[in-house]
Amino acid sequence: MRLSDSAPPDRRTRREFARRLWRLAEVVQAADRRRSFRARAFRAAVWSLDSLPADLDAPPDAMRRVEGIGEGIVRLIEEFRTTGTLAELQRLHPRFPAEVQKLSRLPRMTPARLEELKALGVDTVTDLAAAIDTGAYTIVDGIGPATAEKWAAILALGPSPGAVPAHQASVTASMLRRHLERHLPGDEVRVAGAVRRLDEWVDRIDLVVATDDPARIVGFLEDSAAVASTASEPGWAVDLVTHDRIPAAVRLTDRQAAGTALVRWTGPDEHVRSLGISDDAPHRTEEDVYRWVGMPPIPAPARVRPDAAAGSIRLEDVRGDLHVHTDWSPDGHMSLVEAGERALARGYEYLVVTDHTFGLRFGGLDAAGLRRQRRIVEEARRLLPSLHILHGAEVNIDAEGGIDLDDETLAFLDFVVAGAHSHFDLPRDLQTARLVTAVGHPAVDVLAHPTGRRIGIRPGFDVDLRAVFEAAAETGTALEVNGHRDRMDLSADFASEAARAGVRLAADSDTHRPAEFDNMAVAVGIMQRAGVRRDGVVNAAPLDSFLAWIEQRRSRL
Repeated sequence: MRLSDSAPPDRRTRREFARRLWRLAEVVQAADRRRSFRARAFRAAVWSLDSLPADLDAPPDAMRRVEGIGEGIVRLIEEFRTTGTLAELQRLHPRFPAEVQKLSRLPRMTPARLEELKALGVDTVTDLAAAIDTGAYTIVDGIGPATAEKWAAILALGPSPGAVPAHQASVTASMLRRHLERHLPGDEVRVAGAVRRLDEWVDRIDLVVATDDPARIVGFLEDSAAVASTASEPGWAVDLVTHDRIPAAVRLTDRQAAGTALVRWTGPDEHVRSLGISDDAPHRTEEDVYRWVGMPPIPAPARVRPDAAAGSIRLEDVRGDLHVHTDWSPDGHMSLVEAGERALARGYEYLVVTDHTFGLRFGGLDAAGLRRQRRIVEEARRLLPSLHILHGAEVNIDAEGGIDLDDETLAFLDFVVAGAHSHFDLPRDLQTARLVTAVGHPAVDVLAHPTGRRIGIRPGFDVDLRAVFEAAAETGTALEVNGHRDRMDLSADFASEAARAGVRLAADSDTHRPAEFDNMAVAVGIMQRAGVRRDGVVNAAPLDSFLAWIEQRRSRL
């Protein structure tokens, strides 16, 4: 991002201010190193600026009445309108790379190292990859070959240089959808494209807007502070770039062809061509499209492999969530009762509370803590009698495949989810032996996020998954399909392979806060893409069958 010292008066608009405020959030967060409340407030304010005049000419009291715009933002707006610049941004901007948000996520990256990289001429991830290739990185203090090798492996993730991880694209797409719905009431806005298909990497965000007034949408977006830039086509499309540098396309459609447009822009292209429909065919819903071609509706994730869709699990088949964290976990943000209420609202019959145990790097419950938590579980059972709550835990797998709780405590629990949260760099044979050992532990019911990957953040384990699948099929231990978009683990390809190997799967949200119960739709979507059937998913079983499965497994202890 290039910034002049100050904007001329005719460019002191809310979009130009938003661009600077977003960049200020990036560099403030980089300078602070950890999560920055100021950076979060700056980004939130960007989404509120469209409630102000395009030239930001509003009384301070009126600005403060807009949600997301507090006293600090008002002062920054007044500074920008008066001087055309933001002094703090001018001080910090030259010190950090343009893609500081991506680079700061790398392991062992610090503010000082970011500044050293900037001085070296590194502005982008491509620049850093080149510096690693040439050995220029060696002038950065404290970075040796091992760290450079890790950086290179992370930078190499993804199918193309411009692709962004699914979780980042999904958040931005959802924010943009809600923003349009808030400012353009009456129009129907849907996320389409790679985000809706649950692709792991996204080159572009696609939105479909059904409207009677396309000119109104175009006019709003061309002036909106919520995006960094726009380029509209006559009538029916707006291409834009978001502030976090993701290309996006807003496709406008007549309401009577909304279903056609949603199928068209969800893709993939091969599937759309196979349907043989014209772009302007008058189908109001996607169901109408599939009815017209004589096919049952295919879920969006399964359209990549439509042959796998028939008979695959549906979201409404899920009867319970087996991986849920409450505020008894260091990173949990809801009470058990709130979690139970959310589960009931989704029609679940059962819920397993699986808070972290103490072997996690940032801590968790030990044996005594789990016994104290049992009282909370029993109270939640009394308050929510129509939900069967099981007291479980997400235990940690050590480097040899051992579990961080003693056998007596494991037997005390109703359910055990085991996850590997450390030792990511073990050699292939040791990593495989570790996971096979954990899968074979008589107390372990589900192996969580089996490959350990986080999309765009770290690669998965170097592991022989076929050996893990064989062990899971033999012991009856379920493998998880984790619905967090930064995990999506198992992937659709591995989930399909596991199911063919006779492994039972668990669709889990791994929720830490109420909104993350929505992760279940992602887990199910991955299974649909893999062609996994309902009878292969342990938590698609009704309560009686699920409890019988648990009882059979508990008998091994």
